[in-house]
Amino acid sequence: MEYNRLGNTGLLISKISFGNMVNFAPEDEEVNTEIIKTCYEAGVNFFDTAELYENGKAEEQLGRSIKKLNIPRERIIVSVKILANLEQGGNPINRSFTLNRKHVIEGVNASLKRLQLDYADIAYAHFLDQDIQVDEICRGFNQVIEDGKAFYWGTSNWKPSKVQEAFNYCDKHGLIRPVVEQCIYNMVIRNLVEKDYADVFSQGYGSTIYSPLQGGLLTGKYNNNQIPEDSRAGKDNGWLTKDSAHAVFFAKFLGNEDAITKLKKLGDLAQSLGYTQTQLSIAWVLYNKDVSTAIIGAKNVQQVKDSLKALELYKKWDKELEQKVEAILQNKPQQDYNWQTGKPFPDRR
Repeated sequence: MEYNRLGNTGLLISKISFGNMVNFAPEDEEVNTEIIKTCYEAGVNFFDTAELYENGKAEEQLGRSIKKLNIPRERIIVSVKILANLEQGGNPINRSFTLNRKHVIEGVNASLKRLQLDYADIAYAHFLDQDIQVDEICRGFNQVIEDGKAFYWGTSNWKPSKVQEAFNYCDKHGLIRPVVEQCIYNMVIRNLVEKDYADVFSQGYGSTIYSPLQGGLLTGKYNNNQIPEDSRAGKDNGWLTKDSAHAVFFAKFLGNEDAITKLKKLGDLAQSLGYTQTQLSIAWVLYNKDVSTAIIGAKNVQQVKDSLKALELYKKWDKELEQKVEAILQNKPQQDYNWQTGKPFPDRR
């Protein structure tokens, strides 16, 4: 395993990390624990979860796995994401889809209880709450850190302008800045990381990338333009229904002849290199210098092993392979024009 600094912090984070968005079913308890074990033994030190994932069940699962495996707390980085506590019962006011100071603090405490941990390494503001001022969000997460419940805080799915607003507010009022953005980035969704976030990343903001495989689209299993029954778009999985998965990850691509042709070409390229399409897709994400870590997901141990081998291909990545992939994708973001230099802003890859 290789490790990166998380943005401007001193925290070393594994290039490949694990997120348990789909790991919560009681019948999969043994498999889910084995997944965590496989990741940990491979050198993965960052594990990501959220209160939103199956109403906190994913947090509980991760906590049980860490405890069963007797993993020393100081050996791993655990993050929580705060936005919505959807546990049944009681009035949902002030705990459902809000980042007011009350829920930020109580949400982190509730997540830690489910995880059976005393603290999180990173606490994220999961999406931007348009109804709450950025200053209240900043003060809420600053208090979480001052209370010893987290070491760092970050944003997830925020607009770059709002991250900059948070920087400015924290600097002006002597608060702890957010240090990392968790956002989507993969071969088919590029603009946010390679263009929109350029100014923020140039300031040393870290990034923890989710969906490097676009929900499974880039694994090769959809290359025949069909939806496998045992797939994210083929069956419901708790809070993540097949309809919502299809809308988020697949709707723009399945049924699109040009997209399917590109997927097949990526599969052929991966095969010619002696790797899987999954490994090619993850290695491509890792090659971006602004990526601190790529968060993988898995439903079984073999999927974990397949994804982890992407690090091997990443180490072999060169300009020639980059050009071959770009020739297939043909979706490189066009950078804005810099009037001071008379040239476009530099690429972020």
